[in-house]
Amino acid sequence: MTKPLHISFYTLGCKLNQAETAALGNEAEKNGYTIVPFEEPADVTVINSCTLTNRADRKTRQALYQAKRLSPDGILVLAGCFPQINPGKSAEIEGVDIVLGTRDKFDLFAAIDDFRREGLQEVRVSPVNNRDRIASSFIAATDRTRAFLKIQEGCSNFCTYCIVPYARGNPVSREFGNTVSEAKRLAAAGYKEIVLSGIDIGAYQDQGKRLIDVARALETIDGLERIRISSIEMNTLSDELIRHAAASEKIMPHFHLSLQSGSDTILKAMNRKYLTADFTQKMETIRKYIPDASIGTDVIVGFPGENDALFREALDYISDMEFSYLHVFRFSARHGTPAATLPKQVPEAGRKARAAILEDTDRNLRQTYASRFFGTAQPVLWERCEEGLCYGLTPHYLHVSAPGEPAWRNTISTLVLQADHLPSENG
Repeated sequence: MTKPLHISFYTLGCKLNQAETAALGNEAEKNGYTIVPFEEPADVTVINSCTLTNRADRKTRQALYQAKRLSPDGILVLAGCFPQINPGKSAEIEGVDIVLGTRDKFDLFAAIDDFRREGLQEVRVSPVNNRDRIASSFIAATDRTRAFLKIQEGCSNFCTYCIVPYARGNPVSREFGNTVSEAKRLAAAGYKEIVLSGIDIGAYQDQGKRLIDVARALETIDGLERIRISSIEMNTLSDELIRHAAASEKIMPHFHLSLQSGSDTILKAMNRKYLTADFTQKMETIRKYIPDASIGTDVIVGFPGENDALFREALDYISDMEFSYLHVFRFSARHGTPAATLPKQVPEAGRKARAAILEDTDRNLRQTYASRFFGTAQPVLWERCEEGLCYGLTPHYLHVSAPGEPAWRNTISTLVLQADHLPSENG
């Protein structure tokens, strides 16, 4: 039996999952595979799963069934958070040949070789104690323009609704020197932007080095034009880092702070580590030093106990804060989390109705924020070009398009921003 030539990937969930899939894709090419779109038949199909919500679970199963229909004779791999939490259920899903947990997914190619040799289902789901430091080479990128650099793994916040600490384990940080050397390799390979990624990147710490030290070190790398910080907890974003970002020519004026609710009552029930007054103060600090900063957030609606009055309180707070964009999630009861057993669960119809209201708010916020920049010259990193249009990203995380040529890709040029440069829903 010859080695499979074609491999496809399907990713659900967070940006870290996306980064890890990209890294696996790079390793696949090194191992002689050709990556094909998920919609095409493949010798190996990898579903990098999420289990944050019931909807994510359904999407994982749907992707598995679709992959099996497309490639009935191919090897089907289920990897990531779903099997980490549900190893038994994962192994029982019809057609799944290889099951890999969150840390085991990086044994993908050894598992494929073992399966092909022995013909028996491979199940590798190791405990997520995270005693081992992140030290291996980890290059993840999109079309050699933006690279996601994983510097941290795990979380110990244990919010009452969240399955992530159980799926990803306790916090562990990548060794500082290894992080910097990897960033240098990325820049040398031609990447213009690095996105610092992790589950709780504000908790980064290695031998006294913190997130701000990582940022400072990366700023000195020749060829690296942009540094972007992925989602970060409000209480781990230091004022020192905000002030440094304001003075930096390379750190992008974009922060994604996870709020989750604009109601103090709900924040306490969620076991978040702040109240709205603390969140407001952090946003005021950002805007003091970086007035036009893009500040996006995550919001969960329909958490147990959230009645109409508490939802209205949260909605008013979100509107007052004038975020640049929202990521809206309906509460999903995850087995094994405290919130799953709380009283006063909100019916699905109520969650959907509230989510729809926040999604309307999101559209208005995006439009209002983007309009600030109309008529201004914005540097755009062009990521791809097709059919006469090029698509790129401004420093403030506005996705734009303009007529252009393939030679624009992976270059930065100035665009005088107009409304027609923006998609209908930006961000």
